[in-house]
Amino acid sequence: MAEAINALREHHERVTPARRAVLEVLDAARDHLTAEDVAERVDANEPGVHRATVYRSLQSLAELGIVAHTHVPGGATIYHLRHSPAAAVSHAHLQCTTCMRFFDAPVEWLAPLRERLGAELEFRLDVQHAALLGTCAQCREIESEA
Repeated sequence: MAEAINALREHHERVTPARRAVLEVLDAARDHLTAEDVAERVDANEPGVHRATVYRSLQSLAELGIVAHTHVPGGATIYHLRHSPAAAVSHAHLQCTTCMRFFDAPVEWLAPLRERLGAELEFRLDVQHAALLGTCAQCREIESEA
């Protein structure tokens, strides 16, 4: 979390109680949090922080590159601190369309795809910005038994 606070200061941004509360929640999280999840946890820790302030804080922290956000098809955007132990390895998000669970995959696994898209289509892929959809092994096993 110290890195996030230093980044705020480097951008000449204030370290407000709301931003600190959001950063603390994201730093402690070991799962994928929606803005609603963050707001609920902030409210539990700091009841005086208004929900709209949490949402604005998430937006500004994401714009500053301190918080990463991933768009999830048919679901809410998920957030995590870029420099937290949970995000120590840059990762892409995978989501099972059956059970809706998330899985993390190291971005280097997608390097061949990124390189090919860049070379052949001059397209720069941001693998952390959106979740990749598929079906997990557990759900495929259940489907095959049915």
